[in-house]
Amino acid sequence: MGKKSLKRDRDVPTGDAADVAPSKRRRHISGDDIKISKLYEDLAAESDEVRLEAAKQLILKFSPQNQPSSEAVGHALNRLIRGLCSQRKAARIGFCVTLTELLREVLVQNRGSISGLNLDVNEVLSLVEAKTKIEGNVPGQERRDHLIGRLFGYKAVVESSILFEPELSLECWKTVLDRIYGMARDIPWLREECGMILCEAIQHLQSKSAPEECIQGLIEHLASFQLSNTPEGVAIWLTVRAVFPEAVLPEQTWHKKDPLHKKERSRLAKVLKEDFGSTSDGKDGPAIKSAAANPNPIFAWDVVLEEILQRDQRQRSKNDDSSKLQFAQFWVETVDGNLMSSSASHEKKSWGFKLLAKMATSAPQWALPALFSPNLMRSLLNQSKKEDRFLHAAAQASLKAIQARVLREPSAAAPIFTALTSKNGNLELDRITKTKTLGDIVLSTDDETLTKVVRHLGSLILRPDSQDETIAETRRRNIADMLLSIVRGYKDYDNIGTKVEEEGSWLRSLLIIMIDNAYFIPAPSAKTSKIPLPSIRESTRKIFQERLTSCLSRLLGIDSAAGPSYSLAVLRMICSRAATSKTLVPVLQVDGSITETINKAFETLDTITSKASGKTAEGFVLLYSLALLQVYEGDGDAVLMLDDLDASYGALSKIKTKNTTQGHDAFVEILLSFLGNPRALFRRIAQQAFTILASDLTHEGLQSLTDILDTEESIAGQRLLFAHGDEEVEEASGDDSEEDSDVEMVEGEADNSENDNDSDGSESEPQRDQDSDVDDEDSGDDEELTAFNNLLAQALQTKPTLNGEGEEESSDDEDMDDEQMMALDPHLSKIFKERSKISKKKQREEAKQTVVQFKSRVLDLLSIYMEKQYSNPLTFLVLLPVLRRLRPGGNKQMADKSWKLLKGYFETRAHHKAALPRPAGDEIDGAWEILRGIHEEMKEGGSNLHTMACSKASLHIVKALVALDRDNCAEVANIYSETWKECFGDPSSAVQGIVFTDFQNWWATSKKQEK
Repeated sequence: MGKKSLKRDRDVPTGDAADVAPSKRRRHISGDDIKISKLYEDLAAESDEVRLEAAKQLILKFSPQNQPSSEAVGHALNRLIRGLCSQRKAARIGFCVTLTELLREVLVQNRGSISGLNLDVNEVLSLVEAKTKIEGNVPGQERRDHLIGRLFGYKAVVESSILFEPELSLECWKTVLDRIYGMARDIPWLREECGMILCEAIQHLQSKSAPEECIQGLIEHLASFQLSNTPEGVAIWLTVRAVFPEAVLPEQTWHKKDPLHKKERSRLAKVLKEDFGSTSDGKDGPAIKSAAANPNPIFAWDVVLEEILQRDQRQRSKNDDSSKLQFAQFWVETVDGNLMSSSASHEKKSWGFKLLAKMATSAPQWALPALFSPNLMRSLLNQSKKEDRFLHAAAQASLKAIQARVLREPSAAAPIFTALTSKNGNLELDRITKTKTLGDIVLSTDDETLTKVVRHLGSLILRPDSQDETIAETRRRNIADMLLSIVRGYKDYDNIGTKVEEEGSWLRSLLIIMIDNAYFIPAPSAKTSKIPLPSIRESTRKIFQERLTSCLSRLLGIDSAAGPSYSLAVLRMICSRAATSKTLVPVLQVDGSITETINKAFETLDTITSKASGKTAEGFVLLYSLALLQVYEGDGDAVLMLDDLDASYGALSKIKTKNTTQGHDAFVEILLSFLGNPRALFRRIAQQAFTILASDLTHEGLQSLTDILDTEESIAGQRLLFAHGDEEVEEASGDDSEEDSDVEMVEGEADNSENDNDSDGSESEPQRDQDSDVDDEDSGDDEELTAFNNLLAQALQTKPTLNGEGEEESSDDEDMDDEQMMALDPHLSKIFKERSKISKKKQREEAKQTVVQFKSRVLDLLSIYMEKQYSNPLTFLVLLPVLRRLRPGGNKQMADKSWKLLKGYFETRAHHKAALPRPAGDEIDGAWEILRGIHEEMKEGGSNLHTMACSKASLHIVKALVALDRDNCAEVANIYSETWKECFGDPSSAVQGIVFTDFQNWWATSKKQEK
């Protein structure tokens, strides 16, 4: 027999157990358990709606009305308390809310209604302690989670009211206080949360019966745990004072039991800054532990600032002395001098910016100016300058919060804008911070508040917060730019109506400020408060004049029909202030003859506005208005312009008489003088007036415009256009033909005027003025002068001087004798000749650019004429001069604009399906002459663009002549035949085949239409 096995025999299972393998046995989980588990999972969801719905379902599930078992309720409480220790932040909120409501349901509202549930407040506290206890050596994060979970457990106990209802459990209340205060003292990073829970508990006690003992215990614990000198302690103290004014507070903690007392400001500032090393409550004990750096200001700041604002609000409601208000000084001492000082850390300055953002959003309007204190504004500007600054994002967030407040509450713009641009602020804030803060604030407000902003800017012109003239003038120029920006950026002109005439409107106030500083000076009898200090320079006065014309340009561009009313309003304001103001006198002082001309112009203007109507009247109102403004600016030519306007208007008003063309011709000359003005407004007025009066333009008037296009682009051409008759120019022009090949093509600003209807051209940027051009020229002159001095120094064998400062002679021995001077004559002659060449070349370049720019503006007028008068035979006069601008080698921008004019003319006529021009009498002969001229112009071309334009222009006249008389076809064919013969016979001819192809296609189409 074999050996017996040493293994114990395994029992053989019997019955039903034998049919199931041990590994397959599982605890039975019901569908109800799965549902509850899902609800617990949803308590930790990030979505507020999901969490609240899960909490609602769990509370209903274990509510006494549903008769749950005591075991189920106990298990639910355990599960909820353990959930408070979850690492998921949202879980603490969901589990805490559910635990709070479940405790209230079980132990307050339906106490004793669940059979077998023997649970009181002490047991709940013990349960919180047990389920959040840290066992063993656990990682730091897990330890933190358990501590936070325990604190949230105490929070649920307090908020559930089980400590106070159905009866007060003072011992349990003191136990909770011991635990919370202990955590606040021993765990610095939990101190803020502990303080918030206790402040909420104080608010909660307000609705309970006999809360005095609870409040007394809370204050006693605050002192015994030595937390009075912490921000949380201050918040608790102030909350007790606010909610329970009769509560007995310790005498020696704060002066007169008030942390906000003036004598406690310095100490309070250190406490709120968490500078515990320099604060003491006068008792022995361990030092207060400091928490780690906190990126956000703690909640105690909100409590303190809200309390002091409420006190000031009560003071204001009493209509008492405003000097008793404390918020402004409190902000300076605790925030500005504490968090934003030059020695403060980045963390504390970040607190300052965040407090500014919060207060800018919530503070009452009367408190807003105090927020923009010196240190804070300095840091705000510095940190906003560049993106690499440490607190750039925080500073930008503050600026965005300020703008958001104005968007939400437009009336807040006035105190905010005033503070940002006054003593502690900076008018150039937008430029420094590279934002649009000031611009957005102004444009986000309502009309009433905008009036206050404009008047504030007017006060800054009088007193720019600096006695330094240079600084003062810079600020005044910035204000002029800002006023112009307001006019340009305003969006509600549709509803402004005639408010420019109303007293107190923002637009009227703005225009008056411009007028006062552009055309007036203080009267000798003016009060000191009405006199600008320091006085306004003439250059700054010119800036205000330019900005005023830019404002009118913007107003005209918005509503051309209202343009005359705006310009008239400005003139009436000037006249009114000149006649009635006791503090201002006009800058312009004129003699009798000029006064007579001005008075006559005003009489004519009054006649036009009172009796005449229609487009012609509007055009003359605009021209008279701008001419008179020029007179007030001291422009002598404007007085002559008034005489021309009187003559032109007189001739046009006698439309039935024979001699009407003189008035039209004078009118064109006036428009040309407006075009020559560098300001965008004058070009726009010229275009607007030309649009209005285009239908009255005569052959001679149109010819005077087209002749300009053929003007030579040289000094002689400039003299012809602008009457530059000085001898220097005449002498320089004599050498034009000799050195034209050295002059580069100057494209200049030929195309800029295309956009004049949409922008202000050269004045598109408010900060830009004519000084910049002068500076550029000066720099060029300096370079030439330096080169000249170097050549001269080489010839004289001396050192070149610096900055124009001559060197003193060291001795008489260095003087040259006559022979040496004679030897230098050839060298000096050559040097001066070279300098003269450079100077003449520069004059030619500038003259060429000036002429090109003027031609470009004339093309703008001709474009308007061709667009409005597409069926007028006079349009034929424009074709040839414009075609000559398309020749190869010409100015590119002029060519582009000329092609755009022609293309627009042909397309506009086709779009409107307008009738072809029908020349009559001498106009027919003129049309034939122009047609032959176009074919001659074809021979000057060479580029595809030039040929295409000539072909279209030729066919346009052919269509008109053929439509006028079918017999004209023979002569048309002869002209094309002659051109074809020359093209065919001369291989070098510039005429291209497309000319004949276009003519043949048109002829074929015309024949088909006849059939």
